[in-house]
Amino acid sequence: MKDILTELPIDKQVYNLALGYASEQANLQHGLKIFYNTMTVWAVNFLLGRMDFETLIDKDDDWTVGIESALELADVMLPGIGKIQCCRIDEGETRIIVPAQDDRIAYIFVELPGSVEKVKLLGFLPATDIHGDTVEISVTNLQPFDRLSDYLEAIQLQTV
Repeated sequence: MKDILTELPIDKQVYNLALGYASEQANLQHGLKIFYNTMTVWAVNFLLGRMDFETLIDKDDDWTVGIESALELADVMLPGIGKIQCCRIDEGETRIIVPAQDDRIAYIFVELPGSVEKVKLLGFLPATDIHGDTVEISVTNLQPFDRLSDYLEAIQLQTV
């Protein structure tokens, strides 16, 4: 497996794409949500690509078309495996409240600093670790990404 990066510089094209999507929204609050979701989905999609997993976003000829459907919920679909929820954490936060989604296989946590020059991939939780409608997650409880590949491959084998 390729080295897993935990900190990524924001690609200027992705930043401009996120700004463009945000500016299309009816109000500032929703625009900010779409901006941050774009950055978070991009980071998770990049991570999964480095781990040699194909996503529906990758299947589109134009990444900008493929991401549009993922922006509202901030999720990434792995064909034949399932959906991963992309969870944004503000810089310095140590806990995050996550609404449980029935159709998710995992939750990946991404820290977005205020400067938005880079993102930090913090870790993941299997969906089986999230119980109830809304769960408060501590960053210290996240699993490292070196376990994510085995986890996703096990799910893929179960669906075959």
